[in-house]
Parts: sequence; C-alpha cells; structure tokens
Amino acid sequence: MDPSRAGRPATRARGKYTTKACEECRRRRAKCDGLRPSCSRCLRWRVSCQYSGAEDGRRPAPKSYVLLLRQRIESLEKLLERHGINHTAEPETHNDGQTLSNTDNDQPHGATSAMDSLCENLKGRLSLDESLNFDQDGEMRYFGPTSGRLPFQEHSQGCQKLESRGQEVPELDPAFDNIDDYIDFPVSSPSIDDNVISVDLQDQLVDLYFTWEQPWYQIVDERLFRENLISQGRYWTPLLHYSILALGSRYSDSLEVRSDQKDPNTAGQPFFKQPKALLHEEMEHPTLTTIQALGVIGMFYFAIGKDAAGWLHHGMADRLCLDMGLNMDPAGFNGSVNISPREVRLRRQIYWTLYCHDKLSATYTGRICSMLDRQGVVSLPCGIDESQTTETATYRLIQGVKLQRAMIELCKIKEKILLAFWAPKHDLKEPEKAPFLKSCLLDLRTWFYDLPPELRIDRPNDLPHAYTLQMIYHTARILLAKPFVMRSDDVRTKKDETAEIALSVCRDSAKAICLVEQKYRRTFGTFHRSPISAMHCTLSAAWVILEEPDCPSKRTQLHMCLTVLDELSKSWYPVRHIAHNLRRLCPYLPTQVPHEASDSLGLDFAITSDTDTESFDFTPGGGHPEFHFPSAAGLAPWPQLPADYEYFDILNQLT
Repeated sequence: MDPSRAGRPATRARGKYTTKACEECRRRRAKCDGLRPSCSRCLRWRVSCQYSGAEDGRRPAPKSYVLLLRQRIESLEKLLERHGINHTAEPETHNDGQTLSNTDNDQPHGATSAMDSLCENLKGRLSLDESLNFDQDGEMRYFGPTSGRLPFQEHSQGCQKLESRGQEVPELDPAFDNIDDYIDFPVSSPSIDDNVISVDLQDQLVDLYFTWEQPWYQIVDERLFRENLISQGRYWTPLLHYSILALGSRYSDSLEVRSDQKDPNTAGQPFFKQPKALLHEEMEHPTLTTIQALGVIGMFYFAIGKDAAGWLHHGMADRLCLDMGLNMDPAGFNGSVNISPREVRLRRQIYWTLYCHDKLSATYTGRICSMLDRQGVVSLPCGIDESQTTETATYRLIQGVKLQRAMIELCKIKEKILLAFWAPKHDLKEPEKAPFLKSCLLDLRTWFYDLPPELRIDRPNDLPHAYTLQMIYHTARILLAKPFVMRSDDVRTKKDETAEIALSVCRDSAKAICLVEQKYRRTFGTFHRSPISAMHCTLSAAWVILEEPDCPSKRTQLHMCLTVLDELSKSWYPVRHIAHNLRRLCPYLPTQVPHEASDSLGLDFAITSDTDTESFDFTPGGGHPEFHFPSAAGLAPWPQLPADYEYFDILNQLT
C-alpha cells in the first residue's frame, strides 16, 4: 500500500476534475487524478508517468451540456431508489469490522462516493438504458443496446465498474458563453433578407405551403414554426424557411417566384440557392430542423423532376431520424432527459411523416421500403396540447391530426402488401397468397369504415387531402390485387376464383379513383395544388382501365386520368412525362383534353344534396346504387359505385 495514502479517512470527498490525463492513463482509458510528477494510478503500478506537452484542442463544455449531466445524475439516483438501493447508506462491513471496498483501491469508499464515481464516468456517455447520448452541440443521439457504448465490465467479485474514456468536463470557462463558441462553428446570422424577398411574398408562400403541402406531408409543425419565426427560436432556421419558400412557390401562380417567367418549372428556383448553401453548413451539426429541411428539399427536387436528388435527401432525413432516436417514443426517455411536451409531439410528427412518405415513395419509385413499422415504437401523433380543450383547438389542426393518423394506419397495411408481393424477396409462399389477399381486403375495408366524418367524401368536404387519402386507399387495393391479375395464362387455365376477385377489386378501385378525381375537381376546380401522390394513384387507375375492352366508359375514364395529369404537371414536372406516355397509349383520344370538359365527363358521386343534379337509386335488397348522369349525353353511365361507398350512404340515410 502506498505510504502516502496511509491514514486517509474511510470516506473522502469527490476529487476535482483534471483537465489533462497522463499518457499511460490515456492509453488505458482509465481515470487519472492528474497528480504531478506521477499520478496515483501510475504510482501504484510503478510505471513511468508522463504528461504530453502538446495541446489536444479540447475546450470546456457548454453550460447546456453540464446541465444535461446533472439531470442524468438525478435520474440515476432515482433509478437506484426504484430498485430499492439507498445511495446515501453507509458502507457495509464484515463481522470483523472491516469495511468492504472495491477491488480497485483507487475507488472511493462507501455508497455515496461510489455513486459519485459512477456519475463521473458517465460524462458524455449514454444513460443506463443505453438509449441516449449527447453530442458536444447538445443534440440528442440514439444508440441501441448492441452498440457497445456502455462498457460495463463484471469483475470476479460481482461488482460492476466503468472505466473512463478520458473525456473530462471541467468547470465552464467564462470565455465561452454559448455553444457556438465551444464547438467553434461559425453560423450565419439567422435572418431572411427582406430587401430581396418582400415580407408579403414570404407570407403568401408560407401560407400556400401550410395550406396545400403541409397537411399531406406534415414534417413541419405550423404553430411551432410560426411562433419561432417571430422569436427566432430553435424550431426555425433560415435553412427551413428558404426551403418552405421554395416548395410553396410550386403552388403559386405568380411570375415573381420563377427564375424564367416563361417556364413554370422554374418556380421556387430563386429561393432554392440559399438552402443548398445553408444545408452544407448545417449538416455538420444536424438538428430536428435539419431533418425537416431535408424532407422539404427532397419534395422540391421531386417537383422539378430530379427524382434521384429527392430520393437522396429523403434518405438523409431517414438516417438522421434514426440517429436522433425519433423511432423511439420520447415518453420512454422520461428519467433520462427532460423533453418538453411540444418537442415530444414534434418528434412523433416528424417520424410518422417520414414513415408514411417512405411507403408512398416506395410505390411511386417501385423500390423497397426503408422504414419498417417493426423498427420503431412511437405513439401516434397528437397535435392538441393536453392543457387545451377541443373548443380552443382549431378545426384545421384537428383535421390535420386525424388525417395523419388515418394515413399512418393505411401505410401500415400498405407496408404489408409491399413486403408480401412487391419486395425483391417475397414474404409469402404460394399457398399463403390467397388467404393474405382476403385478410388484407378485410383490413382495408375496416380502415375505410373507421374513417372519421372529417375524412369522408360522400358529402362535400373542404379538406382537399381527404380526397387524396381516398385515392391512396384504392391504390392500395389495386397493389394488393394486381399480382393475381398479372399471373400467366398457364396458371389460370381453369377457373381461378381468387383471380376473379382480384380483377373485380382492380376494376372497382380504378373506377372509384376516377370518381374521387371528378368530385375533387368539382369542389376545388383543379389538381394544380394537389400532392404528387395523386399522380401514382391516377397512373394505377389508368393501368387497369387500359386493360378493359374499348367502350365509351373506358374513354371517359381515360379522359379524366389525362385531365388530372395535365393539371398536376403544373406543379410537379415529372407528371408531364407520365401524361405524355399515357396519351401515346391512347391514340383514339384527343391529343389535348379541354379543361372545360370536366363537367361533361359523366363522372361523379351521386351525393344526395340540394346542389347535385344527378339522381341516386338505392336497391334495398343488397344491390349497388345506380347512377344516372343527364349531362353525359352519348356516354355509357357506370352501372355501380364500388361497394365501399354503399356503407356511407346507409349511414347518411340513417342520420
């Protein structure tokens, strides 16, 4: 035993932090007390103790980092208390009166100092649940239990010990008053040049974004964004602001937002130069707003026809989503770190938006899903504060929450369909496919019947995205049934009942998509401001319709598909190529579809309202409703509406 340490008390105060460890302790990644000329550990092991004169570039930790460490120390003490461990108890003794100590003589004696040692070793590391870590910029990161980030080692005596990695956190140097000084990262002033972009134009584009894009792609919380825009808080950044201006320009008819007034595809380009430059800087220290900006930028790339760039930026957003632990519900972090209720809702909202977009882009591109339901445990989003009542919450907010929740449930079913039939390696064997078809059809029907009144379109609905949601539903039905229709003739030599069911599902859903499109156009005038998801839905319907024998109703439905694609192409450039290719497959149709032809296509829901001119006949004996279109002279009326909508009509008659 070291004579210099003789007579020391059984319990000593927690030692001071050392700003620099010796070379031997640094090599062993052991805790060093920094004594000169030889530290205690080197003195005990009788090894040469040397200190390097070179500066290692480390700087004091920011105040926010120290506060996070203190919070975790408190959470550790509470964790010990929940397991019945009293961290303030006196050390245990043998019958001979000797105090029990750790195998390492350098460890403090007693439960209190042992807890201090444990907290010292947890500086900058994960919490005990192996879920959280904090970078020097204070942003939360996630690591799973297999990451090996907690090298607890079991000793032969059964005690656990953590060895320090040499990352010491001294007292905060007064020279560094904020985190930007600590990380030495120059950040541009968070402001928008009002001289270049007028405030009125900014407000107009932001309003367009939150009216037409955000309800469908809810990666940005409107209330948080607008509040932090005024206060320049943490949920607003110039990168996110410019990205929203660029994407909002795609929904504007103003020539001011175009770099070339004659080319509508240049809408948003004048505002897109700034986010590309700002993104390069912010990616070194990403935050939640970085994920939001990446998602918005990805959608802008899709809009201008650069699918590869859009896919890339959404991939980065998905990666950062996992890096920051958005796939883990923030409620599970209680006791490890304090997260405000608003950030809890925001994290859930961002995760589920990226999850749903992953399913929609997987069908749009024909690629595999990268975010699976089993990879996350996140509660469904809720955009209403617990302190708020239903009366104080806006109707628009309630609609958005219900829309996203319905989309999530639908995308979960869609994920099963994509993995079962459309992944490179199918999940199902041949005997399992027919039962899976019937099971998924039932799941989809149940989802459809459980829709809240705010998302139903059997009556006029002022939420345009409710119509797009219905189109996604019918597209999922087509994706489910399509593999059975595509089977070779050899497999269908004898009557295939499953194939007949699948063919009927495809036909009904294709008709329903055209009906929804017609109702949308009668309500909102045009698909110019509809999400790009409507393109794939229209294309899926056209694929089924093209397989039908030539007849007036087939031409009417294809007219509608081409009309919708032409209108979508004003905001989404890739739709132009889709419409051009579809028109080449329909040589018997006019080269251009007149805009005013929409009112004479003979397609509509026969909604029993005072403003409708169509008549509706319902057969009580279980038959389907008949539709008559007086304005569709010379066109064959559709004999029936898909059976799903009959349920809504019954509800309307009852209520």
